[in-house]
Amino acid sequence: MKEEKVVFHNEKSQKLVGLLALPENKKPSVVIIIHGFKGTKEYHQFANNSIKPLTDAGFAVLRIDCRGSGESDLEFKDMTIKSESEDVLTAINYVKKLKTVNSDKIALIGISMGTAAILMAMKEKPKVKTLVLWGPGWYFKGVKHYDTPEHRKTIKEEGVFYVRQSFAPRKKLIAGKDLFNEFITFDIRPFLKFVKIPVLILRGSEDEVVGLEDDKEATKLLNAEYDIIERGDHSFIDKNSEKELIKLTVNWLKKWLK
Repeated sequence: MKEEKVVFHNEKSQKLVGLLALPENKKPSVVIIIHGFKGTKEYHQFANNSIKPLTDAGFAVLRIDCRGSGESDLEFKDMTIKSESEDVLTAINYVKKLKTVNSDKIALIGISMGTAAILMAMKEKPKVKTLVLWGPGWYFKGVKHYDTPEHRKTIKEEGVFYVRQSFAPRKKLIAGKDLFNEFITFDIRPFLKFVKIPVLILRGSEDEVVGLEDDKEATKLLNAEYDIIERGDHSFIDKNSEKELIKLTVNWLKKWLK
């Protein structure tokens, strides 16, 4: 496996930065990983640990910083679910131009809010073969977790709200009003009807961020395969749950991308 930093741009000439890992085989199928809220291309440890198993299985892997995160353009307060959905499409277009990969065989992996970005992007009917959703955030009529008196106060007074990354050093981030409005109103369900490809949903049994109660409805609407991973929290910190997540993902991609 070799991995290199790549830089590409959207139609507004805004920069997106990613890491592209290539396996030994020629013209591999491609997996694009979209990070979750407050994440970056290297923020989620379980995603980092998936790169070698994926490339060992013969897949190229592109993980990107969505705009407002990591090394890509804009500030964190400028990002929204909609902007991340646009970044999904930009990443797909970038992969389509690569001569080193099989751009006819692309899979998307979404982490938490990255799932919502991917599902929103599906309205544009991108040519991808399958989706894998890791600990998906469904956004069924908003996310009450962020609808707090403190956040409403800072939104009213400053036009922003403040959050912290989940892992050390727990960096403080300034999030914007548009994202807050999405969090309290957004419903992903109208976009699910555009998904006409195989979907795998993987949820940790001990997910402390997203409740499992919406999984049943989403699984039905997506006609998806659904697996609960024992001992897995939202970040799959438990090593056995991480290994199971990666194993199920690799097996699924071998079925739908090979």
